[in-house]
Amino acid sequence: MPLAKALRRQDDPMQRARLVNADTVGWLVQSLRDHGARQILELGCSEGNMTALLVEAGFTLTGCDPSDRALARARARLPDTRFLRAKAEALPADLPRFDAACFINALHHVDPHAMGDALRGALAVLRPGGLLYVIEPLNSGSFFRAMRPIEDESPQRDAAMRAVEALISSRQAELRDLNRWSRESRFDDLQDFVEYLARIDPDRSAAAVAQAPALARAWRENIMVRDGQALLVQPLICWTLAPLAPLAHDGSQP
Repeated sequence: MPLAKALRRQDDPMQRARLVNADTVGWLVQSLRDHGARQILELGCSEGNMTALLVEAGFTLTGCDPSDRALARARARLPDTRFLRAKAEALPADLPRFDAACFINALHHVDPHAMGDALRGALAVLRPGGLLYVIEPLNSGSFFRAMRPIEDESPQRDAAMRAVEALISSRQAELRDLNRWSRESRFDDLQDFVEYLARIDPDRSAAAVAQAPALARAWRENIMVRDGQALLVQPLICWTLAPLAPLAHDGSQP
């Protein structure tokens, strides 16, 4: 392999990541069990969809999200689970320590200037031996192309990747594992897809109306039909990180 190409490969997390045949829930549950984790902090939990699956798998979750609307739905769904209203970059000072923390398709929703603080804050609330999982969508796949007329998240996703890589290169975190896989999502129709996207960000409903022709075209060009439903595929990458040095609760190094 030419040196220039080899160096580019070293700099590209997607090229370095191991491709695994997995789904997000199954892979994460297995990794958490392998590491003996029980108490989990989920940052950017939104309405608690992933929270519910992890609770069902036997873990004790604390969910954190800045949206009152999303948390109200999460609490209604999981009344016995603790949820906190907070930004990932400004976690409460009285949080307990956790066996693991995770950003699941959430870091790119943090302000780019605050992503480093969010990552350091998550590392700071880990018990000794704890792990931080950062799962992010890539700028590829039929799901990404179908939603692009509503919102092109490329800049935010790129910023999230840079923030994680900067944390590793500055030796504030140790990279324990790097994997990638593809998530399959099924929808009844285009409206079902739009409603799914709007549950994450309500402003997307107006964008869907404004970009209706382009959205309809992107939908037609990218879906696969399986068992009467539309199938969209989103490639994902997961960094498994551990703190390299003791961190104060606010994420700063003492």
